[in-house]
Amino acid sequence: MDIESAIKVLEDASAQAKQLGPQFRQRILSLSESLPTLVLSHEQLAFKHIMETPPRQFAIRMGVDLGIFHALVERAGTPITSADLAAQCNADEVLVVRIMRVLTAAGYAQESGEREYVTTRMSHAMVVKHIEAFAAHVYEASARSCNRMPEYFKTHGYKNPMDELNGPSQYAFGTNLHWFEYLHQDPVRAERFNTCMTGSKAGFRFWFEWFPVTEHLLNPFRAACVSEDTPFLVDLGGGIGAHVTRLLKAYPEAAPLVLQDLPATIAKANELDLDPRIRPMVHDFFTPQPVKGAFAYYTRLVLHDWPDERCRTLLRATAAAMKPGFSRLLLNETIVPDKGCPPLLAAADITMMSLLAGMERTKTQWVELVESAGLRVVKVWHSPDLPDFEGIIEAMVVE
Repeated sequence: MDIESAIKVLEDASAQAKQLGPQFRQRILSLSESLPTLVLSHEQLAFKHIMETPPRQFAIRMGVDLGIFHALVERAGTPITSADLAAQCNADEVLVVRIMRVLTAAGYAQESGEREYVTTRMSHAMVVKHIEAFAAHVYEASARSCNRMPEYFKTHGYKNPMDELNGPSQYAFGTNLHWFEYLHQDPVRAERFNTCMTGSKAGFRFWFEWFPVTEHLLNPFRAACVSEDTPFLVDLGGGIGAHVTRLLKAYPEAAPLVLQDLPATIAKANELDLDPRIRPMVHDFFTPQPVKGAFAYYTRLVLHDWPDERCRTLLRATAAAMKPGFSRLLLNETIVPDKGCPPLLAAADITMMSLLAGMERTKTQWVELVESAGLRVVKVWHSPDLPDFEGIIEAMVVE
C-alpha cells in the first residue's frame, strides 16, 4: 500500500468512527496515539514529547488570556489576519504569530494563508466555559505543582505522598494549608475551579442513568417497609445539591434524600429552591455520621482527593452509621484499568498526587481500601460509556 492509500484508509476510518460503537472509537483512539511510533524514531518521539508539551500548555493559556479563541470563533469561519488578531487581542503582532504557530501545529486553529487563520473544532472547544476554565486552572495549579515535584521528591524521599498537608502542592506554593483551603483564598481561582468541576461530567451520563437503580436500589428499599423518615440516600460532600436534584428528577420515588457538606456550602444550598424532599445538613465526612440507618450513603469523586488513611477515616465513620444487611455505601469514583491505562486517566492520577496527595485507584486498590475499613465490597460496577472510566464501588458492613 502506498502512502496516499494509507492516508485514505485513515481518513475513511476517522469519518466512520462517530457512527460506530464506543469500543470501536476507543480502539481508533488507541491506534491514533500509537501512529507517531510508526513514523518517528524513538529518539525523535521522545524529543517531540519533551519539547512540545510546555510550549503547547503556554500557548493554550495565552490563547485563553488574550481571547484568541473567541476572536477566531466570532469570525464564523472567515479568516482573520495576524494584524487584526493582534489588534483585537491588544497584543504585539509578532507575539501573536509566535503563539499561533504553536496553536495551529496542535490543531487549535488552522492557517488559511500566510499569517492568516481560521477556526477548527478545537477552536470551538476552547470557548466552552468549563474547558476555558480548565486551561487556566491546570496551568496555574497542577502544572506548577508538577514542575516542582522532582525537587519535592528529591527533598522528601521518593515515596508516594500520603500527607495532604505536606505534599507537592504545599511545597510548590509555599503554604501549610490543604490545597482546597489555599485555593479558596483567591475567589477568582476558586470560581474558576468550580466552573471546571461543574462541567467535568459534560458528555457523560450520571451513574443513575446507567446503573440499575430501580431493581437494585429502589425495589429493595420499598420491600424493606421502612419508615417514611428513613433516607433513601445520603450524599456526602454533595455540594449545593446538583446531583441529588438530578437524581430526584430522574427517580421521583428516590426520597427522602439528605445533602451533606461543610457550613459555607450548605449555606449556599439553603439559598436555593431545593425540593423539600432534600434535607440539607452540615457535616464533615471525617467525623461520625449523624444519619443512622439510611439505605444508601453516596459519594462522588471524593475519595480520590485523599490519601488512604484519610479515606479510611471517612469509610469507618460512615460504616458505623450503616445498618447491617440493609444499608450500602456507593462510591462513585474513577476506576483505573489494571493494564493499558489511557493517557488522560494516567495524567489525572498525577494531577491528584500533585495537588492533594490523592490518587486514582484500580479496582484492586478500591477493594483493598474499602475492606481495610471493615466493609465488604459487594460489587464493582463499571460505566458502559467508553472512555468514561467512572464506576460504582458498592459495599456493605460486615455482619
